Amino acid sequence: MERFDLVVIGAGPAGLAGAIQAQKLGLSVVVLDDGVRPGGQIYRNLENLTEKMQSVLGKNYRNGEKLLQDASHMALDVRTDTAVWHISADKIVYFIRDDEVAAVSAGAIMLATGALERPFPIPGWTLPGVMTAGAAQIAMKVGSAIPAGRIVLAGCGPLLYLVAGQLAQAGANVQAVLDTTPRMNYWRAIRYAKLDFTSLSQILDGIRMIRAISAQGIRHVRHVKDIKVRGANRAEVVEYSTTGESGTIEAECVLLHQGVVPNIQLYRHLGCEVKWDDSQLCFHPVIDGNWQTSVPDIFAVGDSARIMGAKAAEYSARSAALYIAKKAKGTQDLKTANSIHREFRRLTGMRKFLDILYQPPVQFRVPALKDTVICRCEEITAGEITELARSGCAGPNQAKFFTRCGMGLCQGRNCGLTVTELFANASGKSPNEVGYYNIRSPIRPVKLGALARVETGGLKADIEFS
Repeated sequence: MERFDLVVIGAGPAGLAGAIQAQKLGLSVVVLDDGVRPGGQIYRNLENLTEKMQSVLGKNYRNGEKLLQDASHMALDVRTDTAVWHISADKIVYFIRDDEVAAVSAGAIMLATGALERPFPIPGWTLPGVMTAGAAQIAMKVGSAIPAGRIVLAGCGPLLYLVAGQLAQAGANVQAVLDTTPRMNYWRAIRYAKLDFTSLSQILDGIRMIRAISAQGIRHVRHVKDIKVRGANRAEVVEYSTTGESGTIEAECVLLHQGVVPNIQLYRHLGCEVKWDDSQLCFHPVIDGNWQTSVPDIFAVGDSARIMGAKAAEYSARSAALYIAKKAKGTQDLKTANSIHREFRRLTGMRKFLDILYQPPVQFRVPALKDTVICRCEEITAGEITELARSGCAGPNQAKFFTRCGMGLCQGRNCGLTVTELFANASGKSPNEVGYYNIRSPIRPVKLGALARVETGGLKADIEFS
C-alpha cells in the first residue's frame, strides 16, 4: 500500500493550495478528487472552456489559472475520477478509481470537500425544471449549456445575482430574480460591515452584480416572503408574495439558491465533533487554531470547515499545511505563517456581514406546509418528520429507521439540515441538541463487482461484510 505524509481529499481551491504548500515543504502528497479534472466546483473545467464562456463566467473564475498551473508545474499527484468511500480509524483512505477499489495510507488527512447548496424545500421544488442555481452554473462550465425557456431565479446570496447575470450574458431568457433576503437582515448585518479596501471592493462587486441584471432588463423583486412552483408535470408558473404585492411569473426553468453550507459527511463519518453555527445556520467541524479537527491529524480546510470563499479557502489550507509539515518534519517558517494568517484575515473581514445579511428566513428552511417534500430521494414530507418529533422520536437517526429519510442516493446531503431544523422547531431543542445524521460507509456508491474484490482484513474493524 502506498503511504503519503498527507492525503488531501478534494482538488478545489483549498485542496490544491494545501497540497502545493505541503509539497513545497517536502511532504509526500496525493490529492484525491471525484471530478474529471482538478479545480473543484469553482474552477471546474477551467482549462478546457472556450474564451467566450470564460468571459461570461468572469474574472473570479479565471483566478484559478495560476493554481492549476502551479499544480501542473510541480507534477502534483492529483488523482481524478476518484471517489473516496471509506476512511479507517488508522487513516487508510479507500477509494474507487477505474471501477477498482484501492487504498492509500496517510500520516495526516486534509479534508477539502467544499460546500453544498443549502436545501430549499418549497412546494413544487421536486418538479422537473426546478434545480439549483449552482447546477445551472455547472452546466455552463462543463458544456457551455444554458437552460431553455423562461427562467426565474429565487432565493438569496451573491451567487443568485452572479448566475442570473452570467445566464443573461450567455443568451438565456432570464425573466426575474426573486430575492428572499428579509429587510431586517440589512439592519442586523450593518454593524459587521468593514470600511477597508477589500471589504469595500466586495460590497462594490455585489452592487455591480445587481446593476448588471437591471441593465439586462431582468425583473427584480425584493423581500419575497412566499414562493411556490406550480405545474402539471413540470414547472410552469412561479407564485410569489411580498408584504406589498403578490404575483405569478411563467417559467419553464426555476433556479433556487439560498447560500451554501459545509459538506460535513466525511467529518461525521470519522467521528469529528461538529457544532451548529448560529451565523451560518449550519453545522461545521470543530477545529483548533491549526485547522485540526477533534480527531488528531484530520484537518478541515476551505468551505468544508466553514463558508469562507474561494480565495480565503486557499489560505486556510496553506496554513494547515504549514502546521502538518511542522509536525512531520520539525520545520517552521514563522514569516510565511504570519503572512498567510494576515491574508486570511483580510479576505474574511466581511464574512460576518455576509453571513448575517444572507441568512435565509425560517419559512424557506423549515416548511410550514405538511405536504412539502423535504427528502427528495425517499419522498418524505415535512409533516411526517414533524409528527415524529412531536411523538417523542429521538432525532434524525431514529427518524431514518422509521421513514428512510436520509437513506437515499444523496445519503442525507439534501435533507439533513432541514430534518435537524424540523426536529428543533417541533421539540423546542437547539439544533446542537437535536444533532445530525450518523454517516457510515460507503460514503459514495460502490459497485458490487468492485466491492467483491476488496480485501476485507483491513476493514473488518470498521465495516461488516456478509
